[in-house]
Amino acid sequence: MSFLRLGALWALPLVLLPILIHLIHRRRHPTIPWAAMMFLQRAAHARRGGAKLRRWLILAVRTLVVAAILFALARPLSSGMFGIAASRVGSTATTIVILDRSPSMQRRVANGDTRQVAGLRSIAGTLKTLGADQITLFDSAASHSIAVGSADALLEPIFTSAADSSADVPRLLHDALVHLQSNDRKVADVWVCSDRRQNDWKVDAAQWKQISDLAVQLGSGVRYHLLDYPADQQTNASVAVTRARWVDDGSERQLAITINVSRDDNSSAVVPASVTVGGVTSVVDINVDQGIGQVTDFHVPTAPVEDQVYGQVSIPPDVNAADDQWFFTVSEDQKRRLGLVTETSSLALEVASEVLGKIVLANTEAGDDVTDQGTRLQVANGKTVENPLAQVECLIWQGQFPKGQDAELVNRFLQQGGSAIFFPPVTSAQTIEFQAVRWGQWNRQENQQATFDEWEFQIASHCSIDGEVVRLSSTVNNDVLAGKIRVGQGTAWFCGADVIDADDMFVKNGLVLYGLLSEAIDSSLLFDVGSDGLVAGQLDDGWTAVIGDGATAGRYLLSRSNQNSFNQLGHRAGVLLVTPAGQDQGRLIAINRSADESLQQQVDVATLHALAGGIDWNQVTVAVDQTASRGGFVREIWGIIWTLVIAGMLCEAWLSLPARARRTST
Repeated sequence: MSFLRLGALWALPLVLLPILIHLIHRRRHPTIPWAAMMFLQRAAHARRGGAKLRRWLILAVRTLVVAAILFALARPLSSGMFGIAASRVGSTATTIVILDRSPSMQRRVANGDTRQVAGLRSIAGTLKTLGADQITLFDSAASHSIAVGSADALLEPIFTSAADSSADVPRLLHDALVHLQSNDRKVADVWVCSDRRQNDWKVDAAQWKQISDLAVQLGSGVRYHLLDYPADQQTNASVAVTRARWVDDGSERQLAITINVSRDDNSSAVVPASVTVGGVTSVVDINVDQGIGQVTDFHVPTAPVEDQVYGQVSIPPDVNAADDQWFFTVSEDQKRRLGLVTETSSLALEVASEVLGKIVLANTEAGDDVTDQGTRLQVANGKTVENPLAQVECLIWQGQFPKGQDAELVNRFLQQGGSAIFFPPVTSAQTIEFQAVRWGQWNRQENQQATFDEWEFQIASHCSIDGEVVRLSSTVNNDVLAGKIRVGQGTAWFCGADVIDADDMFVKNGLVLYGLLSEAIDSSLLFDVGSDGLVAGQLDDGWTAVIGDGATAGRYLLSRSNQNSFNQLGHRAGVLLVTPAGQDQGRLIAINRSADESLQQQVDVATLHALAGGIDWNQVTVAVDQTASRGGFVREIWGIIWTLVIAGMLCEAWLSLPARARRTST
């Protein structure tokens, strides 16, 4: 048992007061031997046992009543893990609350609250009981810490509202520990309100080592409380638009949309999706099997004069409203965003990339001086970036296959639905492979006939492709000229043609090169992060790069229907209208949650202990059922003790009543 007023327990010796009074009372009258009275005492000796027991019971009850009064004044708590040092909370300790506002935290629990609200309610109730008044909030949708005036303030709409951006828990935890260290706070409680999704906890972040070191430096005076939400059996569905483009069948121009629906169970279901463009709603049924369903190029009629349209796709509300909508924009001049990495300058690839899309990532410096760790992607565009493929839809790579960090980045890019097409180096290294595919020997001996789809063409030189691929183009000698493989949700393409020599027949013809590049680009499922789309939260770092210097702040034309949504610009999903500096016409930008927010994988506590060895996590379960108390993780039980005090006093009064005199028979 723990107490809010530990000082009151210093008065526990007062429980001896009834015993002391009893002893003094017994010595109040001296005992004098008297023969006549001794006879009467012997006569009453047989009836003395019951009276003596009653006196001992009265003494015990009085002692227990005094002890209970002292315990009640000490304000005992029902849970000991938070009250071991509870007396420190109201006076000297700092309370840190780390809030995860990500879409996964908007999943509703049994009592109807979202996980975010249920967690904040439990934390607020606990802090109110403990008397905490120094609360600092680190919010996943805010760039700085927030001083909170009271525990009740945590339940205000500004903190309970939802955001559509992902959380970066390692950054928040690191900032919180730096805050404690900078302010010399050695006694503190750190509460982490999160559902431990892998996308938000980023187990591969470099900050975990720093977090562990800071926790060791702060010492055992800082306690870390991690919320845990009970597993539920409710089924959630999420929707995403993976592609939106103009199509013209000769009679009218229409919008073609590819929609993906995923469910977190493997049962078959039909999910109706509503597509709204220009105030007109169309409905399409999507068959979901084994948790995944897709409708490709669903045609939506639009006004013929519109060069720029926007809309949304929604599915019926379910347990998590944060992933039931997706927003999109389509412009007449919209181009796919490409990454171009070459170890040898290739004019053919540069020109084709500019024609078929827009190069947003480039590393075309000649030479192959990349170490085994792989750094071509990290130093693209002349600067080092953590995630260089974040804005790329299709990667065009010429040279030795990526290795080290580059290979990890490309593999993750493909797993998420991107596409990449690889062309061979001038000198192939058969020991380097990617997805079990290697470059073989160059054949420069003679011209050969090759086929691609229904086209036949001449090729002067090519590098063989070793590995299991789906054959797309072959030579008359049955050599694989082009092929592809599936990698996660994406596709890796391989072409053994020479794209370095400007006089090569393959480059001069150009038809097959452009056709192959076009298919590779169109196969990318990452169109939602195209030139007119952003992941929620990216405007914090990339606003200038997206809309230019001096642009107006922008306003939402569409946003998520949840009225309790977070209002900070860029952290709420919707269609944003911004006006670049010096232009009269505004630009539409679609903002959506990260597709990884739909993933269900959690980080277990054992992994957290391994990542941050200096932190001893106190895992607490949030009560989410309909009858659960909303008072927090601890409750004062002084009411029960006062009830016991009253019962004890009544018992003492009953025992003190004089015994009834026995009736004598006549």
